[in-house]
Amino acid sequence: MTTPIRILSLGAGVQSSTLLYMIVDGVLPTVEHAIFADTGWESDDVYEHLTYLETLMAQHDIQFHRVSKGNIRKDFLADDTRFASMPLFVRNATGEKAMVRRQCTSEYKINPLMKKQREIAGLKSGQRSKEHLVTTIIGISYDESQRMRDPHFPWIRHDYPLVDAKITRRHCIEYASKSGYRKPPRSACVGCPFKSDNEWRILRESPREWADAVEFDAALRMNARVKTRFNGEAFLHRSMKPLPEVDLRTDTERGIMQLFDMECEGMCGL
Repeated sequence: MTTPIRILSLGAGVQSSTLLYMIVDGVLPTVEHAIFADTGWESDDVYEHLTYLETLMAQHDIQFHRVSKGNIRKDFLADDTRFASMPLFVRNATGEKAMVRRQCTSEYKINPLMKKQREIAGLKSGQRSKEHLVTTIIGISYDESQRMRDPHFPWIRHDYPLVDAKITRRHCIEYASKSGYRKPPRSACVGCPFKSDNEWRILRESPREWADAVEFDAALRMNARVKTRFNGEAFLHRSMKPLPEVDLRTDTERGIMQLFDMECEGMCGL
């Protein structure tokens, strides 16, 4: 039986970057390969950070692979390309509101990653094997352990070192700082609807990326194919307003007192 190939699923965000840091530090066993699935619409911070990680991997003989299904932004608005649904917020003609089922992660992240792993393992498309050929190292932290999944094929095993060591996202950020590594960014598409208001505020500080998201958001309601697909108006923000009209002020900026942010001294009698 051959020794399984160890592959790091590298999203270039906080958790997977920390795994790489721990690997090159010798805290975790090494990997032979690292794979980044590129949606074509990651933030500038992610691409810049990825360049830093590539240098680090080259110094430690980790073979890096960048794979891609295409540019998710362009594909979504193109007339001649099938698009994978994003978790958009939609309001139909009768005013009913809903969130679209997400397909983008599977088609632009998971599937390209799986295809490359199959290639590295020496398996052809559709070929089966009961032998353990690949161990995929996945950056899910202890506070996100509900996201862990078993692989669909017997030739692949998933390893979650951060969960096993009870390392949270906060611990990951602390590890990068204490070890002298660059602080990883949050990995997400520029126009990801899962962004919190704070993340939208951060994006707004980057004029180019904010303008890109605003343009895409408006295009959702002008693109005939998108309107037909969802039978209504689609938005990136949960308020179902165009991005420039969304109130992204913090509660403090809006004069809302945070009554429950005070530390409890155990004197309320409850």
